[in-house]
Amino acid sequence: MINDPSQLVQRALENGATHAALLSPDAVEVEGRLAAFCRDPRCPFFGQSMSCPPNVSGPATFREKLTQTQYALVLRLEVDTASLIGEERQEVFKVLQQIVSETEFAAKSYGFINSEGFAGGSCKGSLCGEFDYCEVLAGTGSCRNPDTARPSMSGYGVNVGKLMKAAGWSQEIFTEAFEQEIEMMWLAGLVLVK
Repeated sequence: MINDPSQLVQRALENGATHAALLSPDAVEVEGRLAAFCRDPRCPFFGQSMSCPPNVSGPATFREKLTQTQYALVLRLEVDTASLIGEERQEVFKVLQQIVSETEFAAKSYGFINSEGFAGGSCKGSLCGEFDYCEVLAGTGSCRNPDTARPSMSGYGVNVGKLMKAAGWSQEIFTEAFEQEIEMMWLAGLVLVK
């Protein structure tokens, strides 16, 4: 157990996040209209896993989770744009899922045993893309990746742009790494520390 939750920021960075910040749960804005975007315009992973709509409980439940949260640990993973446009896309989202889940486990090991992680993107594409269906949804078994798969922030209506701003980071999806002269993009994750 730790007394200083700011140590979780260091753990997130050690787990692979480019940036991490510990915020008040009040900094997390949830909007129903954002969760609705999963359905229309339909995300290709809509209904494909237990971690995405319509199989998550949505904004109202997330707002309730925030009332039980001590800290919101926001994570940012910056990657070169080419990796998100090409065949590496789902591998990058897999890395994000791993960073979020490892950071959630760290929070639990520090005594915040009810902590929950949420990631950008769908676990179906990033962790089970080679399979035709989600075992849980099909009723044929358990999650293939229970230690890594985390629910999508989008399905809960988390306003990720405002979360970036609250953390003091740019909301612009594209950034430029001047030293490398390559265009970068970011993905986000969130751990509710409780």
